[in-house]
Amino acid sequence: MTDRNPSFGRLRLFDYALLIYCALFIIRKTNEILNPACIRSISRPGSQHSQAVLSSPRYRPYRRHLYEPVSRVDFSAYWILQNSFAKPAPPSDSDTTILYLHGGGYFSSLPAHYLLFLLRLAESIIGSGETISILALDYGLVPENPFPSQLAEAAAAYNYLLHDEHVPAEKIVIAGDSAGGHLALSLLVHLHEPLSAIITAVDNLPKPGSLLLLSPWLSLKKEPSTFTTNTDTDFISGPFLHRAGRRVLKGWSRSLSKSFTAGMAISHYVEFLDPIPGIDWKAVLPSRIRVFVGSDEVMLDSILSWVDTIQVARGQEGVVVHIGEGKMHVWQWLETILDEDETKKFLDGRVEDNGVFDEVDRIGQVLTTSGKYW
Repeated sequence: MTDRNPSFGRLRLFDYALLIYCALFIIRKTNEILNPACIRSISRPGSQHSQAVLSSPRYRPYRRHLYEPVSRVDFSAYWILQNSFAKPAPPSDSDTTILYLHGGGYFSSLPAHYLLFLLRLAESIIGSGETISILALDYGLVPENPFPSQLAEAAAAYNYLLHDEHVPAEKIVIAGDSAGGHLALSLLVHLHEPLSAIITAVDNLPKPGSLLLLSPWLSLKKEPSTFTTNTDTDFISGPFLHRAGRRVLKGWSRSLSKSFTAGMAISHYVEFLDPIPGIDWKAVLPSRIRVFVGSDEVMLDSILSWVDTIQVARGQEGVVVHIGEGKMHVWQWLETILDEDETKKFLDGRVEDNGVFDEVDRIGQVLTTSGKYW
């Protein structure tokens, strides 16, 4: 499968700045020297990262069924897993199918960097006695691929699950972390009120059954108070998010300038804290919503404010928020890439082994179809 973001392996100045900032933060927070493997894990090309995971003793027996590429005219993705490890089956047979949208500020990361995280998530769900399929979208990164191209790809992938794989909408979970959470909400708004600049047909497509948001990025402009108060406890900062947001909005303005004369008319595809015009969240959102946010992250206030807004609009039923005390931005994913010893221990084990990456396991618990955790 052709690398859709070939420049990712050749880091740009902005990317180096992010890596250095993360390294300095973790050194300051832990008072330890950061293991170089942590930096390598989030900067090396996706093929190297996926090879390290799939060739491990844990996943080697199943590797021919894992991380299978999907290359279509209108989107690219990877089937992380289809139904189970030992007995793969069509996603339509699964109890749950996740369309996963990765984070990275729209300018970094690849599905490969989330492979271990998503496989551990699958193990948790399968361990509960249910089956799971996970499709990770490999969307184009900015600035080479200006927004809303990512929205078009997400819509095409959702359409593929419904019409090509025949997955019932009620069994689909739209999930995303950080910028992926932003893209998930943009997709849901687009399903309700299609953006005319996107040619992917979404008219009359049903809503998914569930929404899972991990530290979602909800505003590309606004700066809540925790941008300042939590700047020393998170690995990202308010100024960093502000710069990343400007990059997305800059490409957005250019790509849609010929289709719209007023930016306010389209803000509700990118602005979810105070959109103009307003968003009918009751009509847009699915019936089951789970949100994870860390108490130490800079996005805390914006996420809790958004949750309050949607609970007023649609009621509290079906909306569950988990606040990770003392946790930073997308801590569940970070635990799968920052601790080399734990990662090696996990990959040297068997799929049946438990007890590592418990924070990922907690996410898996909310995705069971029994409804116990919803």
